[in-house]
Amino acid sequence: MAAAADGGHTAAGWLRLGRDGRLTAYASCAEGLVRWTESEPGSDLWHGPHLFPVEGWTGRFTLTQDAHGFVWFAATRHRDGAPEGREFVLAAQYQTSRPLSDWRVLGNPFPPADASAPEPGTPVVLADGAGCLHYFATRFGVGVRARTQRKDGSWAAWADHELRWVRGAVVPTEHGQGRVGFLAPFRGGAVQLGQEKPGEGAFAWLGRMEADAAEGTYSSCETSPGVATHFWRAPADGTVVACRPPGTGVVTTGGFMSLGGAGGVGPVGVVRTPINGYDCTVLLQRGAEGHPEIAAYPTEGEQYGTWWAPVGDRCAGLPAVALDARGSVTIAMIGTDGGLRIARQDLAAEGLAFGPWRCVG
Repeated sequence: MAAAADGGHTAAGWLRLGRDGRLTAYASCAEGLVRWTESEPGSDLWHGPHLFPVEGWTGRFTLTQDAHGFVWFAATRHRDGAPEGREFVLAAQYQTSRPLSDWRVLGNPFPPADASAPEPGTPVVLADGAGCLHYFATRFGVGVRARTQRKDGSWAAWADHELRWVRGAVVPTEHGQGRVGFLAPFRGGAVQLGQEKPGEGAFAWLGRMEADAAEGTYSSCETSPGVATHFWRAPADGTVVACRPPGTGVVTTGGFMSLGGAGGVGPVGVVRTPINGYDCTVLLQRGAEGHPEIAAYPTEGEQYGTWWAPVGDRCAGLPAVALDARGSVTIAMIGTDGGLRIARQDLAAEGLAFGPWRCVG
């Protein structure tokens, strides 16, 4: 399919497990969204690629999944008459393999800027445990603005979270008990904000990390109840860095842990899974040579170090990692020919071993 020939833009977390046990992969192309779906849980037969055209598509999107298994997509598109010709939009997939909803227009919360001003960052949507959606838009020099869809389906007006020095999109975080939050990167670190309880549109300041990071490389994972570990790349060589702030409301200036992976690009994919009976964190990156590389270590045991192993051919965009219906670590990548390839953990093997790559769409 020519629409996916170069892999398009791959959003973080673009491989998702539906409530029916089937995995779905999502990517972007010039015309809109592209989707592949397992024919049944754990199958090597997939349906797709299926194209969902979007008029005025700008090519970049993010996605999240709520407690009902609904997948939500945040994006921007061009439209004549919109502020600066751009509007923020939202769509949903309510069931695995079903069509997407219509795109809902949420407007554009930013005042017109001069031609030299940076474009808004890619919008981000979060779903909390109370059934509310939170849609975030960012613009350097203006800050973070957000709309919340309440449980009854109504939308609040755009709220201004300030943070005018934010760089790029915010990064989703989880805080346990259905609470969500985000990291707002700035030059020299990131500010962490989060809900005090699900269903609130207010996000409180939770702390700040002061460390240089390569732009666009943050990711986060809840590694124990209510505790998140954050990851980013050192700007000097692309090494993956981990940080677990020691508490709420603190400024963290040290204790950053290097996890190797020098030369890699973009944010790492993160999942947790038992390996040989131990709770482990699995990291996936696009390595220096453009190949997927994987590492694993005991969760919150960064002091033990990591060893990165290449696990496939060159890929277009970032690879993705998720657990399938059996709990098997599953790696996905889009090949340079635009095809989707999948490799699954061999659960019968010791350690973290994978079966062969299969081209599934």
